[in-house]
Amino acid sequence: MYRFGETGRCWRLVVIGGGSAAAIQVRQGDVPPQDTLVIADRLGTGMEFLDNSILQSYADELRLSRHQETFRLGATGQLRPSAAQFDAYVRESLLGSGATLKSARVLEVEGEAGNFLLHVLNGDGRMSYERAEAVVLATGSTPRTPPPGWAEAGAVSHDVVHRERARQQTSRWAGRTVLVVGSGNSAMQVASLVASEAAEVVVLGNRYVGMFPTESPDKYSWRAPSQLACELVAKSAQECGRPGWHTTCVRHLVYDRLGVRDGEITWTYKAGDNQNPLGSRSLSGRCRHARGRLIGEGGSAWEESRRIEETAVVWATGSGPVLPGGPLIELLARDADGSLLTDEAGRTSMDGIHALGACAGQRAVNETTPALVRGRLPLPELLAGRGVPVDSEVSA
Repeated sequence: MYRFGETGRCWRLVVIGGGSAAAIQVRQGDVPPQDTLVIADRLGTGMEFLDNSILQSYADELRLSRHQETFRLGATGQLRPSAAQFDAYVRESLLGSGATLKSARVLEVEGEAGNFLLHVLNGDGRMSYERAEAVVLATGSTPRTPPPGWAEAGAVSHDVVHRERARQQTSRWAGRTVLVVGSGNSAMQVASLVASEAAEVVVLGNRYVGMFPTESPDKYSWRAPSQLACELVAKSAQECGRPGWHTTCVRHLVYDRLGVRDGEITWTYKAGDNQNPLGSRSLSGRCRHARGRLIGEGGSAWEESRRIEETAVVWATGSGPVLPGGPLIELLARDADGSLLTDEAGRTSMDGIHALGACAGQRAVNETTPALVRGRLPLPELLAGRGVPVDSEVSA
């Protein structure tokens, strides 16, 4: 059971969120834990749906504090821990941090006499309020949901597949064509996860990411668990359709257009966009599944389609930030993907509100640094230099 905050106290800092970013802020930030209130409806990461799946990180990349031992996660260089182990590690880190923890959800943040007033919904349905001199948003992100037209066609976000797989519920994709829309680790993991039961799997990405470090310098691109999907593409390209071969055909294509209409899902792709180790093995004509129709001037592209009732669509196009509501939060400057814009100290476009972690566009634990809260200095010119308007009249 969490400890609850003192009634009427104005906290030096309130951290909203109970994941790895919140733990980094409490353990490494410049406000002592005893002056910090953490409000979260759940302690742990937002990756609990991955359960016992091994994460796409090395153990030493997931340390929440340089003062913590890493033996619970595994030694340097080991691809550990599982999502469940890391979830427990984050939870224990917050419980042992010395900060006051409140089990609740922040509905809104508003300015009040130079400070902030947080509207809090408690687990029993009762509303309460907390006051703070500064606020850190460490609220994480959630998998993007399919657009309306795709949701109506039965498409689901990638976390649904993991949850159903954990419950051994495979009817959504068993014996069907599975289209995985996305180009990152989430898409590749889903492809390998459903391959044992699906009739065929096609990963449709808007770009070719490639393996780190042999094809891409981006260390957050495809890593160990994604390698299985790459192997399935290469192996099924050699064996699909041969007598005695029963493994699901898996393909990876950089698509040009993708749509759903009149009971059919249709996508187009060009050979020129797929001159890579996976795309070259997935073009039309490769096997009985790749039944594309030449289209375009001079037959420069292919078009394929599948009936909706024979197809499962999984949306794996990344995540979007989770944030409290209210006009003040809505005014915060954001990047093109919706994540909050911050400077190197974690400050947003509004004085006194900071952000870190996934809601601020940081992709991993080892690139997440705590916000520097002390001093309440004027907003830096960095935000304005990035084309972000800073309204000095809109402040707490």
